[in-house]
Amino acid sequence: MIKLKGRGGVRLDKFLADNVENFSRSKLQKLIKDGAVRVNGDDVKAKFVLSEGDRVEIEANVESLVDIVPEDLNLVVMHETDDYMVVNKPAGMVVHPSGSDNRTGTVVNAVMGKVKVSEFEDEMRPGIVHRLDKETSGLMVIAKNKKAYDYFIELFKERRIVKKYLTLVRGILDFKEGVIDSPIARDGVSRKRMAVMTNGKIAITKYQVLEEFRLGKGVDLSLLDISLETGRTHQIRVHMAAVGCPVVGDNVYGMSSFNRKFEGEYGLKRQFLHAAELEFVDLDGKEIKIKSPLPEDLDLILNELRSF
Repeated sequence: MIKLKGRGGVRLDKFLADNVENFSRSKLQKLIKDGAVRVNGDDVKAKFVLSEGDRVEIEANVESLVDIVPEDLNLVVMHETDDYMVVNKPAGMVVHPSGSDNRTGTVVNAVMGKVKVSEFEDEMRPGIVHRLDKETSGLMVIAKNKKAYDYFIELFKERRIVKKYLTLVRGILDFKEGVIDSPIARDGVSRKRMAVMTNGKIAITKYQVLEEFRLGKGVDLSLLDISLETGRTHQIRVHMAAVGCPVVGDNVYGMSSFNRKFEGEYGLKRQFLHAAELEFVDLDGKEIKIKSPLPEDLDLILNELRSF
């Protein structure tokens, strides 16, 4: 809900265009037409003239008003057909625009530069069938048409797509491989955080320890190969923190003091988490398996740890 105080003698559509930044007048007019804009609680038309102090309310997410600009961002395409593509998202790139922030430079902007978004019902996330956190690098499936979008949404829903990640966590796990089966829900205190909660949605994470690094002075690290059975928000980060082994570089669920020290010594400027592999059967019945090598920033850190 967006709330504004009206200015007397000005048409509603002009007032909104002047006061709701970064959004086109045509989008605002459509919201008025759809009844999503009210003045003093009443539905009005775009030509309605405001009185001083009128209460203007827009019942819509700011995100839904963003005008997406197609961009050529040189997003690396690992595999592509007429129906979909698999891209290698770099760390630091947001998946989709939101409000007045991240309006450019996102995966969606890049997709807009490659695909006709008119085929998609959700113009904010054209072709986006799953997400990666901003600081997580690696593989993403992008649908190029409605048929592929529906197909991959169903694949993810039925857990018929293999998603593997590489992550470096702090600590040594009790077992070399295991399953973390703990439900996840939005944190009751901070809406931006997730947490393991008994009333949450089912969340299953499988892990295998690939390497262990004992650096002394109580600092132990583990490199893990992780497979996700489900795809909850921040699932890997929440689960690893819940078992006492937070992802290195994760300042939301990990220890900021440790992460600052680690960055100073090894130069890590983001969470050590990479979507390394996708495996699925595509729309043509072909078995697809795609791997993404560890990015240079993470690979350099591992090599340095191995030489310790």
